[in-house]
Amino acid sequence: MVSIGCRSPISINSLSRVLVVCIFLVSLQSFVLLSRLTSERSPNSSETVNNDDANNNNNNNNMPTSTLFTPDEFRAGRIENYINLPTMYNPDRNNIVQELMEQPVPEPTEILLHKAPTPPSGNAILGLASYPKFKDGWMKLVGSLRTNGYEGHIIVGVHPEIPQDERDYLDKMGVTYYAVETVNCSEAILSGVSQTGNRVRAKCSRGLENLKLEWGRYEMARRWLRACDTCTGWSMVIDTRDIFFQQDPFASLKDADDARQDLMFVEEVAQYTKTLPDELRAINIGASGMYKYHTIPCYGQNQVAPQKIIDRPILCSGTVIGNRNGIHRFLSVLVDEFHKHNGRSVECMSPHTTDQWTMNYLYYRGDFGFPRQTKTLPWGTGPVLTVGKPCATKLFSEVTKKLEHVHSLKDMMVFDANGLILNPHEKKGSPTFIAPTLHQWDRCHKWINPWFRKHKNLFSQENEPGVDWVREKIS
Repeated sequence: MVSIGCRSPISINSLSRVLVVCIFLVSLQSFVLLSRLTSERSPNSSETVNNDDANNNNNNNNMPTSTLFTPDEFRAGRIENYINLPTMYNPDRNNIVQELMEQPVPEPTEILLHKAPTPPSGNAILGLASYPKFKDGWMKLVGSLRTNGYEGHIIVGVHPEIPQDERDYLDKMGVTYYAVETVNCSEAILSGVSQTGNRVRAKCSRGLENLKLEWGRYEMARRWLRACDTCTGWSMVIDTRDIFFQQDPFASLKDADDARQDLMFVEEVAQYTKTLPDELRAINIGASGMYKYHTIPCYGQNQVAPQKIIDRPILCSGTVIGNRNGIHRFLSVLVDEFHKHNGRSVECMSPHTTDQWTMNYLYYRGDFGFPRQTKTLPWGTGPVLTVGKPCATKLFSEVTKKLEHVHSLKDMMVFDANGLILNPHEKKGSPTFIAPTLHQWDRCHKWINPWFRKHKNLFSQENEPGVDWVREKIS
């Protein structure tokens, strides 16, 4: 006989039957969850995803149907089998997301300073760069895109008094740009919140006075994309200050109209994707103090439940990729959550709650809906290589005998014979072996600034002539 606590003894046979029932119920719950995932339908799509479709763009039939996260597949080199699905799934959420997507999108409130000729490609890059002076930044952002073969739309927000030489440069490089006027925010979103010197978390833009700039830029992108009738391919919503392109970021992607996954989030380096053994060189989201600091005061410990995602990767909010439908889904959900934040407690409002941590919270709870239509791209693979954490982290100092912040580390970077920066987990011959996009390069400034000078041909030409298709259409 076995006695459990202070309860009456039960037989071994009875205990075995109880355990069998428990195991069956857990298995049934997992099966129901994944069955719902596989039977969902995407917005504007009549095709049902089959049960043997993998969560990413593979046709693996051997994965258990209860699998939501497979870091061991990545570690074993079977990147095509890797999945990172949300921990929660509510089938009603799809209907809520669909309703958000069907709401009318207002016209941009920003003044359109220049509309570029229609480019050869329907892809689009969208971001806010309303700096008083940004010539070097434009060259690294726009120049690297055009020099390395990108022929799609570039749509940005600029300072209302952008210097004329910068306007001339953007015009000949085929950039559409809106004037974003910075103004004081509505008192309703300032009352009681902490003050900050960070401009994007302290100011708003004219016409969007109810969203701080950090949040309002996503609403701008949503409106700019809807206003662009010929933006019919892939899109990427980006940070503009710390991004550089070595190739067309969409060249490795299939036709946007036929994409099984229409929304893709880029992972930052995690414990299972880092290339060095030191655990300090990567951090998973459930272990991140920043994530907990920026979400628990707003949503609560039980809702955030960091222990449930202790081994999951952090997703980057500065490089989100999707086709027209997928990016609209992403922006509609995220902006809706920002508006909800402003109606909650001050702990939910900017600057306490930020864009990246809100986005991560929404993803892992399944709030972007349609998880089978969504994927995350593991660090060191695909169109974007985020170099921030590999370059800047805290390491143990033998001098001070404590953790010290360091930057411009280079030991996780891989280069080819020409000095181009590679995706460390892509094989030679892969279209993304050379990392198409480098994000957060400013954390690497001691070595990357000399790298830029050495590789100036990647983003700058003497007496820049501009792009051929612009000259042809304006001549």
